[in-house]
Amino acid sequence: MKHATLYRRWRPRTFGEIAGQEPVVRTLRRAIETGRVAHAYLFSGPRGTGKTSTAKVLAMGLNCAQGPTPEPCGRCESCRSIVAGSSMDVIEMDAASNRGIDEIRELRDRVNLAPAAGRAKVYIIDEVHMLTTEAFNALLKMLEEPPEHVVFVLATTEKHKVLPTIISRCQSFDFRRPGVGTLVEKLSEIARAEGIEAEREALTVIARASGGSFRDAEGMLDQISSFSEGRVTVALVRELLGSAGPEMLAETADALHERRAADALRVVDRLSSEGRDLGQFAAELISHLRVLMLLPHAPEAALAEAGPEERPALEEQARRIPTGEVVRMIEALGETSGRIRRGGDPKLELELCFLKLARDYTEPSLEGLVRRVEALEKRLEEGSAPPRENPAKESPEQPPDGRAGEAPPRQEEPPRTGAELDWDSVLQELRARRQVPVAALYESARVEGCEDGLVKISFPEELAPLMKSAGEPKRVEPLRDVLEERLGFRPRVELKLSGEAPPRPPTAHPSPEPARREVEDAPRAQERPHPPREGPEGEEDVIRNQDEVFELARRHLGGRPDARGG
Repeated sequence: MKHATLYRRWRPRTFGEIAGQEPVVRTLRRAIETGRVAHAYLFSGPRGTGKTSTAKVLAMGLNCAQGPTPEPCGRCESCRSIVAGSSMDVIEMDAASNRGIDEIRELRDRVNLAPAAGRAKVYIIDEVHMLTTEAFNALLKMLEEPPEHVVFVLATTEKHKVLPTIISRCQSFDFRRPGVGTLVEKLSEIARAEGIEAEREALTVIARASGGSFRDAEGMLDQISSFSEGRVTVALVRELLGSAGPEMLAETADALHERRAADALRVVDRLSSEGRDLGQFAAELISHLRVLMLLPHAPEAALAEAGPEERPALEEQARRIPTGEVVRMIEALGETSGRIRRGGDPKLELELCFLKLARDYTEPSLEGLVRRVEALEKRLEEGSAPPRENPAKESPEQPPDGRAGEAPPRQEEPPRTGAELDWDSVLQELRARRQVPVAALYESARVEGCEDGLVKISFPEELAPLMKSAGEPKRVEPLRDVLEERLGFRPRVELKLSGEAPPRPPTAHPSPEPARREVEDAPRAQERPHPPREGPEGEEDVIRNQDEVFELARRHLGGRPDARGG
């Protein structure tokens, strides 16, 4: 004998068996009791929420031998034929495959025929939004003047695609997506009746994976119970569904928050090697972070779908991770999920996302450049001392031994070391020269030292591929150009891996001599001709675009006319 799936065996037969749609059920029951059944209904809502089942229960109530009644008996010939799908008075039509005007015209020719055995003819048109415009117009004529014995039930998952003229001629009911608790109770009832031994936590995982669909949840329970040799456990459910457990989700969130890029990337590699759906993992991680985001502000809403055993760990993690950090993660993962859906490589997209979140790899925005320029302007205004005269022109002081006329021995200026390099200013200069990719590559590096004309730069071990790219000549040479201006000679550059990933050192304060040199160069930079700006005389420059930001920065820093590397 052919096996009947759980969702078919457990399709509602009465209004009392329809779960999660109490307002709809109450209205339809009352309409049958009072004899005020409308000639057309529009059922809209997510898939698997009971739209077609409710339409069949309505047809049973209208044609039951005991009726019209809100409690169909389920035993008479009319009820049994409707349940079996063989009733001549209940016609189901799939608009997805019968969407043309010819099908609607054929339906119009049959509408005027009297019921074969019952009191009313019920036409159930599923996925009605798929009809063509011409078919909608033909259906509209039937809805305007239907025969007294005809009831139309239109079902759709996309109500916004249905013509407003159709909606205005129907009583509209919105079917809500059931909560996880409602689904778990329904699955528990089915498991007890079918003799299926299942852990409640396992049923919770099934309910979450179903996306609010009774049909999908019952189908998954049927599949998993057939696979299991005994008890349906949460481990078995996660294995079959390819779902990541709460421990892995919490571990990943902690790694991203604590900037442990290697640990986060290892999670992606492990899931990929196990053949898991990385797009699904990204969606589950977003759901986990959503709970962390809502917990400090709306704990009831946040924990509505969480099991009792999960709540303490979620509350503890929500206290450790700031809400702003959680929002940042959700936004980044949302963009990544979109790229995955559009055909991007799931593993690569997740790796890029995790690396950016853990290491703060971001290109400078226009707003950031404006802030840096404003800070530089303020520093110049506060320290704009007159340029110091050339020491060579000053009269030499009298030597202590009284030997006048003898020049003191010339002191060689010691070479600058890596500690004297302002690394942030080096990166800023690279960006000003339109070398943004080079600056981004060296963002996580640090200067280890500068000896014998060699600048040693280290990268964290987990960023070995990044160091390899940074070592290419086309990226090293722009860096050497900037270092040459800072050090007074053209250095060699050595890249290496460090055994740890320490935070970048704080910005070093420039020595007095470079500061004086910068101030001395500023007037000369301002004397260089630059494109005139529109506006009244004396009005301050207004930054309109990124090019003007670079121009302003070059003028204040005393850069060369070709400083942008163009």
